[in-house]
Amino acid sequence: MSKVKKRSRLLAESWVRKSNGKLERYNRSKLRSSILKAGATRRQAQKITTLITNNVRRGNFAKNINGKKEIPSINLSNRIISELQKINLNATTNYTNYRDLKRRTSSTGVQFRIPSQTNEQNISLNKSKRLAYTNRVNTLTSEISSINSQTNNVTQRIDKFNEQVHSLSSRITSIRQGNYRVLTHLEKDQISLSEKWTKLSPDLRTITSQKSGIVESRTRNLQQALTYNQSRLDYNLGNLQGIDSNISELRLILSEIQGYVTSSLTPLEKNYQKIDLDLKKAERTVTLINQASFPWIEGETPIISTKAKDLINNSNGIITLTNLNFIYEHEKEIVLKKRFFIVTEKKIVREVVVHKPIGMVTQITKGRVGLLKGSGLFVEFTPESGIQEMKLDTKGNEADWIIQSYNYIVSGQADQELSGVTQQTESDKDTPQLLICQICGAPYNEKIYRGQISVNCKYCKTVITLQ
Repeated sequence: MSKVKKRSRLLAESWVRKSNGKLERYNRSKLRSSILKAGATRRQAQKITTLITNNVRRGNFAKNINGKKEIPSINLSNRIISELQKINLNATTNYTNYRDLKRRTSSTGVQFRIPSQTNEQNISLNKSKRLAYTNRVNTLTSEISSINSQTNNVTQRIDKFNEQVHSLSSRITSIRQGNYRVLTHLEKDQISLSEKWTKLSPDLRTITSQKSGIVESRTRNLQQALTYNQSRLDYNLGNLQGIDSNISELRLILSEIQGYVTSSLTPLEKNYQKIDLDLKKAERTVTLINQASFPWIEGETPIISTKAKDLINNSNGIITLTNLNFIYEHEKEIVLKKRFFIVTEKKIVREVVVHKPIGMVTQITKGRVGLLKGSGLFVEFTPESGIQEMKLDTKGNEADWIIQSYNYIVSGQADQELSGVTQQTESDKDTPQLLICQICGAPYNEKIYRGQISVNCKYCKTVITLQ
């Protein structure tokens, strides 16, 4: 028997058991036609038909039942779908839908007919369905990523606060080494905050870590499920409903974590912010006075120092308030090198233009100054100082800081912190001190201002040191 006749006989002996129970001979042409109607090209249909027919000849799908080689139709259709998935996704979807519809109609006795839509219509419908499915997958992916990010932010918030609290001690030590001796409450506030954080931290970290771990584990599982569903070819949005509901549950858990951490940390964060604000002003002050051009006297300590523009003389400078003096330094540019009249090297130096006892400043007020009417300061002096009113342009909250520091000094709070004694009464501050010149014996009856460390005798001009 020739090979051709043998192959034909093998096909003739192969029967297909339909889903309705009927038995019919294997029909190569009918199989190829169904693949074409699903939207496959002629070449694709021919390739799949040949592949399946060869398998039928070898008996790969058949079962011997009552002496006949029967092939379950479900085995054939599954193999067709498997091969279509490799080369034509649109045809795969159409063929799957046709098969499912045929099964339903055969069970009800309604005749099955393949829809009369063209391939172009099928492709257009499938693209629309795929686009909606892809968009939903992307949305869910974004939500999972957002939940992960917010969970990490909660942990980072705790870690950041822990670092901030532990940094306070070294920051306070640094300003003390820079001769900043006021705001003595900083040490007490830092110790109090550290004790509260030490007490709260263990439970806060443990509970947050446990719940964050649950969220992270479940988001990983959801991402894996989403990746699996993304590769499915039926584009059924119902496949994503379980993931959607799980994401809603995770949002509730995340909200619970955030609420717990916020309620626990907020009171301590407010305490930290108060300490941090005072420290930032002190740190800025210490940085600026490191380059100060004026000498320091015994017992003098900086209160605040900040940059301010002198609008009367149109020059930039530094204003410094100490417990004893008001100082303003101009910043001046010095040329170090020139090459063919071109400046190649220069530096900024500071030069004292006002250095008066703090008591000679009668008031410092905030107002609108400058061309753009920004926030600035008006500084007024006593007639004895010989200084006219100054207009200083500042930035941000610096004007408020200067005024607060000035009131802190003249109210006696700075002296009280530095000396540890009770604050002077107003009558004590206004009463002139009786001084006697050690050279000529003449009394000195003029008013002595806060911050003065010496006066000159009116008669012999001898310098009288104040005790």
